[in-house]
Amino acid sequence: MGEGPDFEKELAETERRSGFRSLIGYKTIEWREGYGEILLRLEPKHMNIRMNPHGGLYMLVMDSAMGHAATYCPVPGYLRSCVTTSLQTNFLAPAKGGYLRACATLVDVEGRMATCRGEIIDGEGRLCSVAQGSFLYMPGSEFLEGVPS
Repeated sequence: MGEGPDFEKELAETERRSGFRSLIGYKTIEWREGYGEILLRLEPKHMNIRMNPHGGLYMLVMDSAMGHAATYCPVPGYLRSCVTTSLQTNFLAPAKGGYLRACATLVDVEGRMATCRGEIIDGEGRLCSVAQGSFLYMPGSEFLEGVPS
């Protein structure tokens, strides 16, 4: 087999962002306590055969925005993390206008479980999707101050 890409170098180039995030190309545009907002400029790689954004893409950016809403941490050097346990998505319209904006809010935290809701707005200002998700915090992450990174 030939030499493959330098995995460690590629990881370093993501600047502590996930490789998946880099692959898809979304950006965090707002992240504060109880709120997360993700922006994705649509590209041909994001489209289905009908040249509409793939439904899985809606779920991906919605999940990311809700994860942000659940895990904001104001303490430098600390972080909060969680995993998605459920994600219910309703698809309302295909996105137009060149981008998706996923906006999410933290609804409730009960013990180590967080509930969030979110929506996707397209480049023309139309509501394209709504979702609700449940997230399990890693130990200590249920607290706003988080844990040392």
